[in-house]
Amino acid sequence: MLLTLTATFIFNSCSGDRMSSEEYAESIAEWDSNRLERLKAPGGWLNLAGLFWLNEGENTIGSSSENHHVFRRGPENIGKIILRDDGVEFVAAPGVPVMSGEEQVERVELITDAEGRATRLSVDSLQFFLIRRGDRIGIRLRDFQHPRIEQLTRIDRYPPDQDWIIRARFIEDEEGLTINIPNVLGDINEESVPGIFEFEYEGETYRLYPTGSRENPFLIFGDETSGIETYGGGRFLSPGAPGEDGYVSIDFNKAYNPPCAFSDYATCPLAPRENILPFSVTAGEKRVSFD
Repeated sequence: MLLTLTATFIFNSCSGDRMSSEEYAESIAEWDSNRLERLKAPGGWLNLAGLFWLNEGENTIGSSSENHHVFRRGPENIGKIILRDDGVEFVAAPGVPVMSGEEQVERVELITDAEGRATRLSVDSLQFFLIRRGDRIGIRLRDFQHPRIEQLTRIDRYPPDQDWIIRARFIEDEEGLTINIPNVLGDINEESVPGIFEFEYEGETYRLYPTGSRENPFLIFGDETSGIETYGGGRFLSPGAPGEDGYVSIDFNKAYNPPCAFSDYATCPLAPRENILPFSVTAGEKRVSFD
């Protein structure tokens, strides 16, 4: 049974452990620096260079326009990916050095990200692997020489403000609560909700529904800045686990953009209607612009 409790909205200034403005600004600057470093890393979102949905049967890939799926650079004909009812196989074009880790491959069965760690193949500066989204299987392409890696030098944000550190009650759920999360592809995914964050703001009570677990909750939320000053599909936030007292401090200064704000080739979840706040959260990352 979901407990009906009224939570308290408490700013950090009332908790006695508020940093000085300078200290907090420095901590957010470090958080921003680490965030940018992760985006630029090989596993980050700035090097995405393509997303190609597979057709049944053979799918040729390479930089030539004669391929079914045209890569932005690399050999004209890299090979073909064969989608069958019982699996997916890659066959390299003759003489093309396609690598799986340290080993050159000519033919290999491919695992998608839904089945475990996806099989990653590379040639030149490119890496490609399979993702599964619903009933579709696609090729996700990375280019480790993508110009966006150098173009993004900073992410605009609202000035750090400790008044946007909100202390909220985590309400445990005992009945298998779920929420429908839409994504940019038009799919709807039903996700488990480990509990509810509840708080008061300007005399009204609001709730946010995380996915993940009690130990590692994850929020996708929207607000009145969405699509104006911030990304239209909402922002992400990882508030951390609630303490023994059942409260958690949600730091909206660490609200961050989803991958789709940086690349057209990501497949992001969007904020569910339950997590659209009817006020402006003027904290965290703003919309992305490239130099």
